[in-house]
Amino acid sequence: MRSANKHLLQEAAQWLLVAAALFVGIYFFEDIKALVVASDGEMPSILTSRSEPDEKTDTGFSGVVRLKADRRGHFVFTGKVNGRPVTFMADTGASIVALTYEDARRAGLSPANLDFSARVSTANGIAKVAPVTLSRIRVGSITLRDVPAAVAEKGALDVNLLGMSFLGRLESFNLSGDELVLNQ
Repeated sequence: MRSANKHLLQEAAQWLLVAAALFVGIYFFEDIKALVVASDGEMPSILTSRSEPDEKTDTGFSGVVRLKADRRGHFVFTGKVNGRPVTFMADTGASIVALTYEDARRAGLSPANLDFSARVSTANGIAKVAPVTLSRIRVGSITLRDVPAAVAEKGALDVNLLGMSFLGRLESFNLSGDELVLNQ
């Protein structure tokens, strides 16, 4: 192989590696940022309960998250959808993750452009929803990508539900006293 061709191939390989590193850095930005924060010893409080702000949680990348029940027995916490904070209630009776219209907008979706033609049965009756796929949902140290979900039409849902389209992809989840333990 001629020297000029060899040099051209080496340079192309280097640019390909730079492009791949850039892609990985952008795609996993939130995970890398959390890792850097964790290595500095200051992990932000990811999970908070409305009734008990000092709840016990596992942090870092253990893949185990403990959610503490509030006074009513509900597991209400702050997670992230597409990198933006969203308050959820864990609901094993919900088939999929469900977002309120307003929180879908805050998470970077455009609910005004969605097709609310699907109907679902809820505790409050029948509601119209728009099926979506969420790029990333993070609960504590657990991150899942490409999660099937639905956006409820305006006013149809009071709280975001972390349903089985997220919970069912975990290795396990179980109720232990007043804690819901998620294991990736």
